[in-house]
Amino acid sequence: MEYLKTRMMKYHVKWLLPLLLCLLLLISASCAETVREGWICLNCGQEAGGDTCSVCGELRGAWTCAECGNRNLSSACRNCGKQKKVSLALQAADSRPLAAFPAVRCLADSGDPVALLRLGRYYEKGICVPQDAGQAVLCLRTAGEKGSVAAWLYLGRLYDAGVAVEQDYELAVGCYRRAADLGSAEACWYLGSCYEEGTGVEQDYAEAIGFYRRSAELGDPDAWMSLAYCYLRGNGVEENTDTALEYYRKAAEGGSALACDYLGYLYMSGSLVPQDTAQGLDWYRKAADLGCARSMYALGYAYQCGQGVELSMAEALRWYEKAALTGYPLAQQVYEVFAE
Repeated sequence: MEYLKTRMMKYHVKWLLPLLLCLLLLISASCAETVREGWICLNCGQEAGGDTCSVCGELRGAWTCAECGNRNLSSACRNCGKQKKVSLALQAADSRPLAAFPAVRCLADSGDPVALLRLGRYYEKGICVPQDAGQAVLCLRTAGEKGSVAAWLYLGRLYDAGVAVEQDYELAVGCYRRAADLGSAEACWYLGSCYEEGTGVEQDYAEAIGFYRRSAELGDPDAWMSLAYCYLRGNGVEENTDTALEYYRKAAEGGSALACDYLGYLYMSGSLVPQDTAQGLDWYRKAADLGCARSMYALGYAYQCGQGVELSMAEALRWYEKAALTGYPLAQQVYEVFAE
């Protein structure tokens, strides 16, 4: 009898094991189907389930080609041949948030770092989605972990300024470090500034200069200006006016509007260098061409007073107006007085 019982148990086990395996496979397939059920509607950008979007009624998988406007279900546009992924990238880059949002959300859902960065900004500002600082940070961190320098920089600035999140200088420094490790010149400049001012880290001029130099070598002209200031004030280095002026010129020649403006001021005022109105105005013009409102205002003042140029209120008003249009308050006030 014991022998028969043993045989029966072996028989049942042998029969039950395949059945259990089949059940597990069915359950797994059912779970996978449940996961796949959710999708992002490419018409309204909302999460949907089933075969149509409950918000706008769009068909699952339908998309509109960003190139020609043709609606499709296939992976490439039937009209122009544009691939769906390429079309989504074009749509996501649209400067109009409402137009870009569906593609941004879809691409972010698939892990695209550029889309995650943009979606993080949407959550930060409450554009197309409810404002949600937690979701913003999550999107930005995820984008950063996927190699987005811009995401680490953006998140660092949020922590630095206390915008949308609680101000935390140490977290800001951590974000800047991640961006710097990815080769960001801008992040190196931010780290130099943090060490120079002792923000989020212990003040260390040597570290500041090291990061400024690294930033300059990576191509940020404003880093030369920061180095110039260190040499001008003797912060972490021996004070040296000649080296400071050399670095200000490097910054200006590299395209720094601030450096051009500052050199304009130095030559106009005769500070650190012999006064040279012509050179001063040249630097102001270069700064103005780079968008510096203060230099635009300075040129307006020069024409108003005939300082190094022929006096001309018409030309003065032209420069005051240009500066005012950038939002420069003093230029707005002066323009309002003289334009009447």
